[in-house]
Amino acid sequence: MPARRIRTLVLSSCLVLSLSWSPDAGLAPDLLAAPAAETLTVMSLNLAMQEDVDRLVAGIRLAGGDTADVLVFQEVVQANDEPSVADRIAAELGLQAVFRPSFKIGNDRTVGLATLSRFPIVDDRALPLKKFSLGYRSRERTALRVTLDTPAGPLRTYNVHLDTRINGGDRVDQVADIIQDIDTAPGGALVAGDFNTNENLWLLHTIPLPFLGRQGSSLEHYMARHGLRSAFDGGATHDTLRMRLDWMFLKDMRATARAIHPTTVSDHHALLVSLTSTQ
Repeated sequence: MPARRIRTLVLSSCLVLSLSWSPDAGLAPDLLAAPAAETLTVMSLNLAMQEDVDRLVAGIRLAGGDTADVLVFQEVVQANDEPSVADRIAAELGLQAVFRPSFKIGNDRTVGLATLSRFPIVDDRALPLKKFSLGYRSRERTALRVTLDTPAGPLRTYNVHLDTRINGGDRVDQVADIIQDIDTAPGGALVAGDFNTNENLWLLHTIPLPFLGRQGSSLEHYMARHGLRSAFDGGATHDTLRMRLDWMFLKDMRATARAIHPTTVSDHHALLVSLTSTQ
């Protein structure tokens, strides 16, 4: 049996097992027992600046991420000029990795985005996103665009980590450059990561008015207008107040299996999806 077929079967088993106990088990009624040969699998997870690589790898394996073809990580730490945490995870899993720093913490560490792939990486770049002056902890936000050579054809992946203290309209403005970039090339696209879609209304980017914002709905409607559909119908992705902060949007692809998997290595949950092209 081909190795790729074995991986997809293993992933399906992991998804079924995770959904059997996950509080979001109702999200995947369309799980397929035998994914098609062209299926590829993706995990998205905010690593919460964790640096214990052995512990992270164990958590990723427990969530079924070691069988994934593509992994997109946010809040990835790199100490000094050493390999980033994501590079070290990739070495453990036998994957290629691209890491791009976003901001510094202290004098000897940077935090950024990383995409790991089982497929050849055709190109990669950091796509600048709109910056907001938040009063404090303002960040330079980027999307890590990585183009992969998959068996189903080229796939553009966009790994994102957006600001927290912004409202729905600003959040849409922050992803607008991603939409514009997607429109420059044909083929499938995946936008995944920590969108920080909290349900607060922010005054002066500082004072939260709880439950007065509907940022997730605003984002989902905007993406749908531009041909990108959420891989999930709902479900919490964060421990605090069961917030839905993390998303995976698809263009010219559909989800054949999906799971939201709580982990012990992050306050965010892992998103795990099997995808197939609709072209």
